[in-house]
Amino acid sequence: MRRLLNKIRKKLYIEKKSVRVLLYIIVTLILIGLTYETYKQYENTIVTQQEQELLDISKSISRSIDVFIDDIEDSMKIVTLDNQFIKEISHIEQGNNANVYSEKLKSYCDAEGTPVKAVFYYDKSGKIITKYPQSANVDNSSIENDLKTAIDTKKTYVGKAFLDESKKSFVVNIYQPVFDGSKFKGIMAASISLDAIYDKLIAPVKIGGKGYAMVKDQKGIIIMHTVQEQVGMDVIETRKQVFPGLDFTELEDLIDKQLKGEEGTALYHSYWWGDNELKKVRKLNAYSPVYFGDYFWIVAITMSYDEVQGPINTFLVKIIGIDFLIIVILYFLLSTFIKMKRTKEEHEKETEYLKMVNETSEQLRKKETELYHSHKLNMIGTLAGGIAHDINNLLTPILGYSELMLMTMPKNNEYYEEIEEIYKASQKGKDLVGQILVFSRKDNGIVKIEPIDINEVVKQSLKLVKSVLPKNVVIKENINEDSGYVIANFTQIHQVIFNLCTNAYQSIKRGQGIIEASLKRVAGTEIDGLSKEKNYVEFIIKDNGCGMDEETKTRIFDPFFTTKAIGEGTGLGLFIVQNIINKYKGIITVESELGSGSCFKVYLPISEEIVSLEESKKDSSLIISKKRILVVDDNEEVVKMLEKSLNHLGYNVITETDSLEALRLFEEDHENIDLVITDYIMPNIKGNELAAHIKKIKKNAGVILITGYIDDDEEKGQHSHIEFIDECISKPIEISKLNEVIVKVMAKFS
Repeated sequence: MRRLLNKIRKKLYIEKKSVRVLLYIIVTLILIGLTYETYKQYENTIVTQQEQELLDISKSISRSIDVFIDDIEDSMKIVTLDNQFIKEISHIEQGNNANVYSEKLKSYCDAEGTPVKAVFYYDKSGKIITKYPQSANVDNSSIENDLKTAIDTKKTYVGKAFLDESKKSFVVNIYQPVFDGSKFKGIMAASISLDAIYDKLIAPVKIGGKGYAMVKDQKGIIIMHTVQEQVGMDVIETRKQVFPGLDFTELEDLIDKQLKGEEGTALYHSYWWGDNELKKVRKLNAYSPVYFGDYFWIVAITMSYDEVQGPINTFLVKIIGIDFLIIVILYFLLSTFIKMKRTKEEHEKETEYLKMVNETSEQLRKKETELYHSHKLNMIGTLAGGIAHDINNLLTPILGYSELMLMTMPKNNEYYEEIEEIYKASQKGKDLVGQILVFSRKDNGIVKIEPIDINEVVKQSLKLVKSVLPKNVVIKENINEDSGYVIANFTQIHQVIFNLCTNAYQSIKRGQGIIEASLKRVAGTEIDGLSKEKNYVEFIIKDNGCGMDEETKTRIFDPFFTTKAIGEGTGLGLFIVQNIINKYKGIITVESELGSGSCFKVYLPISEEIVSLEESKKDSSLIISKKRILVVDDNEEVVKMLEKSLNHLGYNVITETDSLEALRLFEEDHENIDLVITDYIMPNIKGNELAAHIKKIKKNAGVILITGYIDDDEEKGQHSHIEFIDECISKPIEISKLNEVIVKVMAKFS
């Protein structure tokens, strides 16, 4: 009986053990199946994410190239719409010398930051008339069809890329038609080396260890590549000739898809063409077209699949480890449960890390776009400043002579009213140029910190804002007259007010918008955060727009932070506003609720010490009769106008159009020269440099600087000479205001 029981027990043990082994096998097979399925899903997810990232990079480069070409087209349109430009073209058509126009081409081609390497002008028959630089050559056979298309269509046209054999790089021509009214005059063509596009937009993009970005035309010819030797190759046929024994099947399928002009991704087998030993490898590729009319380029991004496979293999090892733990759980349930929990947490951390990496990459791409837009705005501001300089030089004799005629002509003269209209129109032109310079963030002269009437700057700023407001927005003003003076720069305070008003009306999306602008004096004791010993001017801008949440309010003064869509704002407006206010020891506060509008309050300290110009005007007739003035300007019309006007006022005036000659004259006769009025931008010696020389020769000689515009870079380079300038006055010059400044300066040295 005992033997039978032992036999039954042994049999049951064997069966139980078999069931247990079978159970282990089933669980193991289930785990293996789940492991494989999880591995494939993870692999597909990672590969898909990487392909999408590559596609985003490709599309971003495509958009950047498109914007890059659009910027060049816009700059060419600005040139070809210039009236002076049209006159110079007509000058050439009449058989006159083209050198003047060549200078126009040169100034455009040599503009700071331009990628244009050469500029050509063709007449309407396609004959080249002039070019810059003179050494620039172009293969007529390469551009013949493009030039004909541009002439036939009379529209802006981007030519097909062609190989410049002399430089072993591709070049693309952009053709811009030129019209005089409705009359077609010819074609302006700008040549851009694709190396410049590659270096600026593509080369900075890094794709893994071996990855790279390249650009092909629609025929499959490589036009931009990180390896110069690859440029000009047919991506399939040339490689077949060089490597006849290799398998190009999958590469040919990929190129066929790309040449259809669509965007997409691919996982394929190919080779790393720069390796000494070519081995078939797996690659990831994303491609996106850039269209120019009826043809296109293909931007392709390539990276090694091994760089993606590494994290996937690491993940596979982790899953196998998890399986091992799950098997051990059959023996050590509690221990394995804890280990599974830890593994789950690690997996969640890894997923969160990948999400953070993707978000960071997107933020970096957004910041790059914002920086590019900011640079574009700076270029527009520089162009506006240059135009303002030329306009100011033209307005100076008009404004000056009309004012001089009004001074010398009786009011009952039959032409008095007409001349007065010319004078008023010139003043309006001067105001308009000043507004352009403020809008483009350019100062209308050397930045001087001085007492300014806050009422005057607020009124002018609101006047400018009203001119750009949409119809659904109105401004309600509550301006307390005689709010006082602040020590600041007029243009910068103008910029503060304009930026705040601009933000206010842009926050009003729909419906009737109201902006309330108020100005008054307040005591420092009334406002928290202000000095209790000072009085302040309080400027408030309040709107009924969309408002802001708490998180947005804490970040609005951060550089590059914006709630606007990409391309609609740089995120620098309020950052600049805060910097200007801090510079003048003021503060800015904001109150806002989502859906209830916003209220910005600006506080600037009031200056109690205002220099009265009237004091300097005492005995002005005595000062005038005894003073001799040297006027220096390379513009003869400006010099003639100033000479006649100042002689009329009773000054003894001598003039000079050459700054070097003016310096020599002052050295020889400085004892008899009391004041020097000099232009800023002149050949040989600039106005502030001339002022430094004059002050070294004669310390008590007055120096007044006149200018129509000073570029930021020039101002930084010459800023050390500002202490030698007694006063500045901007073009176009009003004789009455110039006389006030002269009297003020002469009074200092009397």
